[in-house]
Amino acid sequence: MHPLFEMDNYIIQTKFLKIFGGTFWFKDLNDNIIAYSKQKAFKLKEDIVLYGDVACTLPLLQIKARNVMDLAATYDIFDLSTNEHIGSVKRKFLKSLVKDSWKLLDVNGNQYGELIEDSIAILRRFIPFIPAKFHFEIPGHEGITIHQQLNPIIKKSLLTVPPGHPMDRRMIAAVALLNSAIEGRQG
Repeated sequence: MHPLFEMDNYIIQTKFLKIFGGTFWFKDLNDNIIAYSKQKAFKLKEDIVLYGDVACTLPLLQIKARNVMDLAATYDIFDLSTNEHIGSVKRKFLKSLVKDSWKLLDVNGNQYGELIEDSIAILRRFIPFIPAKFHFEIPGHEGITIHQQLNPIIKKSLLTVPPGHPMDRRMIAAVALLNSAIEGRQG
């Protein structure tokens, strides 16, 4: 298993002033790159791949939209080392106008949790220097958070998972990446 999926804390850094597409680095707390994703611009149907290296030779996860340009889109997540479908996420569009919100779905489409914004999204869209904060809401297993650091030049978010948390770490990384990609287009 890739080291990213065994970590309790890591940083997701987004490329500064990227106008089209997106570039994301997953880094440990010592600033070492552990995973990488480069999102292509002008795609009608979202297709994001997370790699275990910057050279893009070790594909780890794939996030694929089910439909073209769907405001309440569902995205399927695949482990590319096993070609296994590990789950899906569905955006709650109307709720996300005020606070970004995603349903976490198992492989059968059953909801088992959510990713919910703790800050006010609509305010952040007008004042981009307000840091975003999110938490994963899994009944009986709270504590996974994503906190954007206050830095007007480089967007970095710290992801924290309590040791021993039962949620699939591949799913956590994929949801965090997708949320960062969608956030980058909104803000």
